[in-house]
Amino acid sequence: MGFLSGIGNALRVMADSIDITKPRDEWDPQYWGALGGGMSTANVAVNDRSVSGLGSVQSVRYGMSSSLSTLPVSVYRKGAKGSRTALPDHPLTRLLSARPNRITKPGEFISEIGWHLSYYRNAFARILPPGDGLGPEPYGLGGLDILHPRRLAQIERRYDGHLYYTFNPPATIVQNASLAPETYRDDEIWHLRGNPLREDGLLGEPIWESARNVFARAIAVHEYGDIWFANYGGTGGIIEHPGTFKDKDAERDFLDTWRRNGTGRNRHRDRLLKYGAKYTQLKVTNSEAQLLETEDAADTAVFGLWSYPPHRAGRLKRSTNNNIEQQSLDFVIYCLAPLAIAIEQAAEGDLLLDNDTNDLFVEFNFAGLLRGDLKTRYAAYLMGRQGEWLSANDILRFENMPLRTDGGGDDYKNPLTKDSGAATGAADDKADQASDQEQDDNGK
Repeated sequence: MGFLSGIGNALRVMADSIDITKPRDEWDPQYWGALGGGMSTANVAVNDRSVSGLGSVQSVRYGMSSSLSTLPVSVYRKGAKGSRTALPDHPLTRLLSARPNRITKPGEFISEIGWHLSYYRNAFARILPPGDGLGPEPYGLGGLDILHPRRLAQIERRYDGHLYYTFNPPATIVQNASLAPETYRDDEIWHLRGNPLREDGLLGEPIWESARNVFARAIAVHEYGDIWFANYGGTGGIIEHPGTFKDKDAERDFLDTWRRNGTGRNRHRDRLLKYGAKYTQLKVTNSEAQLLETEDAADTAVFGLWSYPPHRAGRLKRSTNNNIEQQSLDFVIYCLAPLAIAIEQAAEGDLLLDNDTNDLFVEFNFAGLLRGDLKTRYAAYLMGRQGEWLSANDILRFENMPLRTDGGGDDYKNPLTKDSGAATGAADDKADQASDQEQDDNGK
């Protein structure tokens, strides 16, 4: 009977493990070891929460997401000879740049989706049906509601060929018994995947999994510094006691009192040693004296995972007035642009439902971030005007200034040659005549 009871318990455990209605955490290694984090070579726990607590990671998060949220995004239509036309009234343009849903602002939406994609390498948004004032009925896309990657419980391909995503309720209200996990089909979810993908190709691999040892080193170095400063601000020392303690409790009380009176706010206060006890402080080694350099190197390695310039996090050690502008340009090209392109391609593939002729595309406008200083911009505008590929109104639009209405604002003719061409030709004729006259005089 006991044997049968044991089999029954085992079967119930197995049933619980495959029950999609049971709340589970995708990041808990008990269920999904590949996404749940783990121990590094240095025996440091590396997971979502331990990594996101690093100051270097928070710097990258703010720098990337805040910059991405400032970029205008729109749907464009391709025209003849490579021309393009912005479609500000397109439903997807309105969702991404004006109103993703009733709660989230467009800057919040883009920055959060961007960070989920770059950090978790998975971003999810529920596709809301049309109606309720969120979108036009014929288009079939009412809104986009962010689903945090931590809430993902399970993703599976079923017999109908579709992917099904099961999400737990938010952790803050998971105790509410009336809330159960919700499952959506792939055409109800906007799923953005980042590189590298897991072996099954269904999910991206979180960055702390693919770079576990890099984060482990940073965590270990900062924890070491915290412990160092929490104790003596140094490496401790050795207490020589000439006698013996009555028992272990007396020895423990002596050490606890000594440590308590020498840490925190008491670390620099005088202390008294009785009964011939002698204290010898351990000397700080060279490696410990270079703690700040070690922390800086660990943080720089973290920045490198995102191609994030250290100077944007206040690390100006290798930055000068000559190269910081180039580093800022590198930030846009190598850090932000790949993330923006991934979002553009995902939006075009999953959300442009009226693109049967394949002439629509989504694009972020990087012009604002790529603008140089005033002198550099004006020099570039002058080149565009003289090259006859920028009009006065084009330049005024870049500078957010009122357009010219005198009829010449959209003229692409070089203003330096348009009115002075005849005068220049006349001057050349006079120069030629003078040269001919000089030759005649010399001939005489």
